Amino acid sequence: MNTLKINLKNCYGIRSLEETLDFRASTHGKPRAYAIYAPNGTMKTSFSKTFEDLSKGDLPKEERYNNPSTCVVELDDASVVRESVYVLKAELDISNDSPSITNILVNPNDKERYDELLIDLDKLKIKLIKELTKLSGLKQNEVEGKMLFDWQEEDFFTCVQKIQEIDFEDDLSPYIYNIIFDPKALAVLDSDEFSIKAQEFNRRYQEVFEKEGSIYQKGVFNPNKAETSFKTLNKQGFFAGGHRVHLKGDDSSIDKNELFEKVKAINANIDGDADLKKIKDGLAKNAQTDALAGLIETLSAPQFEYLLENVKSQNQNTFKRLLWTSYIQNAPGTAVFLDTYRNCKDEIEQIESEAANSAPRWEKAVGLFNDRFVDMPFELTIPNQTQAVLGRQTAILNFIFKDDPHSLSRTRDNVRTSLSQGERRALYLLNFIFDVEERIMNEVETVFILDDVADSFDYKNKHAIIQYLRDLINVEFFYQIILTHNFDFFRALSQGNGGFVHRQRCFMTSKSDKEISFVVAEGVSNYFVFKWKPRVHKCDRVMYATIPFTRNLIEYTTPNYQKNGDYLKLTSLLHWKQDTDSISVGEYFHIYNSVFNDDKDEGRTDKLIDVLYSEAQNICDQANDVGLDLESKVLLSVAIRMKAEKVMTEKLRNVKNDPSYWYQGKSDQFRGLFEEYKQIPKNHSNIRTLERVGITVNSNIHLNSFMYEPILDLTIEHLISLYNEVDALDE
Repeated sequence: MNTLKINLKNCYGIRSLEETLDFRASTHGKPRAYAIYAPNGTMKTSFSKTFEDLSKGDLPKEERYNNPSTCVVELDDASVVRESVYVLKAELDISNDSPSITNILVNPNDKERYDELLIDLDKLKIKLIKELTKLSGLKQNEVEGKMLFDWQEEDFFTCVQKIQEIDFEDDLSPYIYNIIFDPKALAVLDSDEFSIKAQEFNRRYQEVFEKEGSIYQKGVFNPNKAETSFKTLNKQGFFAGGHRVHLKGDDSSIDKNELFEKVKAINANIDGDADLKKIKDGLAKNAQTDALAGLIETLSAPQFEYLLENVKSQNQNTFKRLLWTSYIQNAPGTAVFLDTYRNCKDEIEQIESEAANSAPRWEKAVGLFNDRFVDMPFELTIPNQTQAVLGRQTAILNFIFKDDPHSLSRTRDNVRTSLSQGERRALYLLNFIFDVEERIMNEVETVFILDDVADSFDYKNKHAIIQYLRDLINVEFFYQIILTHNFDFFRALSQGNGGFVHRQRCFMTSKSDKEISFVVAEGVSNYFVFKWKPRVHKCDRVMYATIPFTRNLIEYTTPNYQKNGDYLKLTSLLHWKQDTDSISVGEYFHIYNSVFNDDKDEGRTDKLIDVLYSEAQNICDQANDVGLDLESKVLLSVAIRMKAEKVMTEKLRNVKNDPSYWYQGKSDQFRGLFEEYKQIPKNHSNIRTLERVGITVNSNIHLNSFMYEPILDLTIEHLISLYNEVDALDE
């Protein structure tokens, strides 16, 4: 792949984005990767959600206003296909194992031969299971599981062979497993009245079929069916319509009363006994108990006694095994199934043995995980590796905790709630590693969209992520777009900071009212050295932004810096003080030259406070957020605080009736002024704005003069809005 063209409109909040990313190795070195810094989350989530939709074959949407969206993404002028896009989201999801865990386990050569051996065997197995379905009354998909559970075996072949070798000659085919061991049927068999009067009930029940004039026929029409049929006829108005029934063997038809009297006479030897009638009614209760009644009527007296003995709770497990033994040994398909299995058994076992000990791709992926991410509390295993390698089962990922004295194996569901956020993130990335290995195995050309992959990691594991992503650039059909709102991580990705993304491929989002665009980030490695220092005498905005930095250096290198004249003068350029209005640009360059051993022009006489407010207004007028633009954010932050302190100072002068009032505290001037200001009665209208100043910019100007991370996360639009709000405050 050479180029990725992106044209998005109204896609999850992206109003408009039109860019072309050139991945050709000859453009800017070998790496096929871009890093994009999106301050304050600008565009990042929307971009990844858009590509996630593409990876699913869906069209991205504009969710908030439901406006029509446009999404054109092309790889080398051809529409992107879903398989070529992979999105690693910022949101954690460790609820499921990746399918790639199974896919990279499968050994194609072993699986091909294994499947070849098993294909005929599987056909014979299905045929045998169908025979067992008929004998047991179970559903076809229940037979194997029930049999293996009853025999406490794990393998169907082994279980059938074991059963076939048992010396057993009885035919138990009259006993239907599914009828006997249905919970509702067992409830009848276990009832007190059945236990006491089962023999008597069966004798009388059999007599109703043999009694002269009986309307019943075993296995066809029993008392339960008769009662249901006749009640239905009556309920549906059959008899009310004047109809009559003609029973087999009778010379003439009879009406409802005659019919019910006849049935009553036939059933009298059961219904005359309250306990026996209760048993009969219990067998008529539902379809499951009715099936049990149908089974009972087909059994001879000895067979019924055998059933009674074996459904006792202490005998049920043995009875189940005996039934399976009878079914297996009397099923026509058992012999041919076992003969076929024995002929290929040795080769099957050899392949399975090799599979149990061989999973090189899986081991490589886990090795990468263990090598890259340190201090993980667990080791990984796959308990069903044999069947997973042969493609017969989905791989199950288990965890063995290193501090577990019993080395208990736990599933993902067992462990996920006990892991820290960093450990959960590492586990999330493990799935990513498996997916990557599968794509390498299948040589799938892929654009990876990586959304803040370093969140929640400590520094050593952030470095591990960078190393792993660096490895991926050596895969010639892999391409990366790494999105982040973390400037420290963004900076670490660039080549100048030990990363692997070329400086010309380190982009920052630029946002206007109409569109978002990518601009090359300047000074990523060292903003002061590469962006500010060469322009400090050429750009007033840059010049003023260096003041906190210069002041910090004096603080760090000068004993008793609080009394140092240069330090105090620079403080007056960051806070509203008595001499703030009088300090010239030349005076600042005099201090700058002494700190940095430079020779910038010290002859400028224009005042720095005028430069500050003039540049602040220019920033407000530009209306666009262009790249990092750190100097604009620093200068505007200083201007906001300066104006806020002036407002509070002037107000306090009026209240105190002291035109010469200045804040006299030794530290944290803004906070001290604000505490005094809040005590002024009827002054609440400005409080909310000044609170935002304290929260937004006050602590960020000095504390992070070397890194500026908090200011980077502030959008220029937010600072412009706050500046205008402070500018409008009443003194």
